Amino acid sequence: MGCFVSRAGFRNTTGGTEKEQGFILLPLLLFLMVCSSVILYYGRSVYLESEAAREHLCRKQLETIAQSFMFTAIQQENDAEITSAAYALPPLQPGNSEVQVSVSVNRVKDLGMRFLKVNVSNSGSDVFSLRQCSMFFPGSLLQQFSETPLIVTGSTMQEKSEKKDMDSITGKSYGAAFPQFSVEEIAVWASTDFPSALELQRDGLSGWIYLSRNKVEIPKGLQINGDGILAFADDVTIGDNTVFTGRVIVLADRGLRIGSHVRLNKALLLCRGKLTVGTESIINGAVMAKQDAIVDENAVVIGDREVLEPFNSIINY
Repeated sequence: MGCFVSRAGFRNTTGGTEKEQGFILLPLLLFLMVCSSVILYYGRSVYLESEAAREHLCRKQLETIAQSFMFTAIQQENDAEITSAAYALPPLQPGNSEVQVSVSVNRVKDLGMRFLKVNVSNSGSDVFSLRQCSMFFPGSLLQQFSETPLIVTGSTMQEKSEKKDMDSITGKSYGAAFPQFSVEEIAVWASTDFPSALELQRDGLSGWIYLSRNKVEIPKGLQINGDGILAFADDVTIGDNTVFTGRVIVLADRGLRIGSHVRLNKALLLCRGKLTVGTESIINGAVMAKQDAIVDENAVVIGDREVLEPFNSIINY
């Protein structure tokens, strides 16, 4: 018996097969797109991680080179005076980048101050720098302080009484030579971001140079720990009842006013302007003012030769 299949029925059967194949291919394509996106994302992540690792390695290499040159220069300084120099090193791997090293030395002769900077850079524009400062006070300055811890090189010094105790002297010495320096010389090398009162109270001094071109008033009642050099291009006031517990060297281009009941436990003060010291303040160390000084009768400067010992700052970035 013959079987008849209509043309329309044939077309319907074929159309159903095509639709089924379409439904199968669409998820497959979506799956492949997702997989390719994951692969691209993973590949980019690997690339970024490898670049970050390369940059980190490059920076560590420059840091190691800078530290090596810094420590070598400081060690050589024990035998001879170090000078500025430049060096070209073999290429570093990875990257085959050339390395340039510059060692810069600057001095403030009258203070015996030496600034040392090591700068390391590569052909990829990466740079790493280290800085260090030392003060080896010249013999002429040490000799002046051998007689009295308070020297006024100007024409006037006012005080109501003079202490006779050899350990507590507020005497005066005329004819002394004030060291020639400018805070602007130091500003080229030192940071001019002078810490706030909160930072001084919280962090103290960390063995570096703290410089301000503006007027500074250190608030009353602070206790500031640590060692450091404070350089002021304008007038500076140290508020009442403030205490510096560590070793501090103050370089003042203009006036320096020390309030009442201030305690400087180990300080060298060099003031090119007018020096004022309030009542009941105690300065343990050495003081020199270029213009004139007003020292309260109850203020005391106690000689301490340790403040004239060499000062070496930390190695700073």
